[in-house]
Amino acid sequence: MDALSEHRIKIKYIGGLADENVLPGYDGATSIDGITRALHIATHAYMTGEVTTRATALKKASIQLKPAKQGSFIFELIVLIEAYPAMSALAASVGGPMFYDFIKTAFRRATGALDAEPETTSLRKIYERKQPPPLKRPPVDFDELSETLEGSLQAAHRPIGAEGTISSITIGTPRNELVTFNDETKDWVNTQEEAVGLEVVRGNVTRYNSLSRNARVFVDQFERVIPIRPDADFSVGDLSLLTWSLHGSNIGTRNKLDMRVRRVSSASGKVKRLLLADCQRAPEE
Repeated sequence: MDALSEHRIKIKYIGGLADENVLPGYDGATSIDGITRALHIATHAYMTGEVTTRATALKKASIQLKPAKQGSFIFELIVLIEAYPAMSALAASVGGPMFYDFIKTAFRRATGALDAEPETTSLRKIYERKQPPPLKRPPVDFDELSETLEGSLQAAHRPIGAEGTISSITIGTPRNELVTFNDETKDWVNTQEEAVGLEVVRGNVTRYNSLSRNARVFVDQFERVIPIRPDADFSVGDLSLLTWSLHGSNIGTRNKLDMRVRRVSSASGKVKRLLLADCQRAPEE
């Protein structure tokens, strides 16, 4: 493969056995596989603007594994990219800062930092642009990508536990840390079963992606913004209510919806996202 750019991702295991330059066999191997799969899925999304659940589906890039180094348990994943991402016409798109920023934002969103946004100017402009450049695709929805990454990141967190086997894992560039996995992020990615029963919540849409149909909703009962997406039984005809609520939020007019939802919670019970069964305009107060 003729690579146009090379990006190094440093993975460092800290505490317990890792300080002796070893990992527990099964849990360690599962963790390395999980991190590698998550990086495959995120890189594919960066290159194509598409979310896939298959780590082997990586296009126009490859990832290579370098052996562990002495000290704490440290190894590197080398990402080789051979073409410009489909979502951007920017020459800087194969440069390190934009790629690392994308990985950082995706991994942080997937491990509980719901407000994480791109920090580099080039990537932020892509997400702020209303329409992609000619022949380019819109960027991937970070909420959709983070939900897809959860399974791989559950595996990545496997050695972190109360037994003290491993205390944390850092993912970063050769110089800077991008994200840290610990007990708190492990709790987040290990999701409880979806709630069986429906409940009604009231809130207003603050963001909506017309392609993925994922949204962000400020829920009055929770007093915070939570990701939400239509469930399998949601009527497509009700999508207009989401855009109505978003428009009202943007211009400061009526915007509240009563929504029947199912909760998806973390292992400790914190609400991660809502699955929307149906909704209607809330009565005027």
